[in-house]
Amino acid sequence: MASNVFISFRFRDGHIYKERLAQMLGQNRYTVDYSERQDRSGMSEYTIRSYLYSKLQRTSVTIVLLTPEAVNHQKNWQGQYDDWMYDEIRYSLEDRENNRTNGLIAVYTPEAEPFVINKRTIHNVVEIRNFNNLCRANMLNVKYLYKRNRNPLQYDEDWDSYCSLLSWSEFTNHIGRHVDIAVEKRNEIYKYVIQKRML
Repeated sequence: MASNVFISFRFRDGHIYKERLAQMLGQNRYTVDYSERQDRSGMSEYTIRSYLYSKLQRTSVTIVLLTPEAVNHQKNWQGQYDDWMYDEIRYSLEDRENNRTNGLIAVYTPEAEPFVINKRTIHNVVEIRNFNNLCRANMLNVKYLYKRNRNPLQYDEDWDSYCSLLSWSEFTNHIGRHVDIAVEKRNEIYKYVIQKRML
C-alpha cells in the first residue's frame, strides 16, 4: 500500500543515502516528499514551523537517516536544540489540524552503526545505545498492555517501539513491509507513550 513519505537527513554525510533511498521509494510506488537543504539562519521559529508543516502535511511516515553526523541532535551555545533534523522529527510527531502524527522509522547507515548499536548477540538480540535523538526517545515505548514480547527486558523489534530502528540493509530489502508497519503503528498510536520533544 503506497504512503507519502518524508525523509529527514543530515546533508553533510547523508545526501547520497537520501538520493538512493528516494529512488528506491519511487520504484516501490511510494510518493517521496523529502526535505531540502535550506539556510535557516535568520528564519524565525514561526517561518521554520510553517515551512515544515507544509512539507509534512501530505505525509504519513517520516524516515530519519541516521548517519554519523545525524545520530545526535545539535545544540547551540546556550544548550538549546538548534537542529533542522530535530525540528523535522518533532513536527512529524505533532498531532495538529490537517496532519496527524506521522509514523516514524530510523534507518542507520553502516558508518553510524557503532554510534547506534551497542552489541548483537548470537540469538539476534540487539542492544541499542542511548543517543541524543528524538527518534531514540520514541523507542521501547509501547505501553505494557500492548507489549508483544512479554519478557520485561526485551522488546519486539517491529511492534514494541513507535520508532522502528533498522539498518540500511534491513530497511532497503523490505521497504514496503517496514513502511506499512509504521503506518499501522500510526493508526494505533494510543498503544505508545510518545515523546514529542527533547527535554
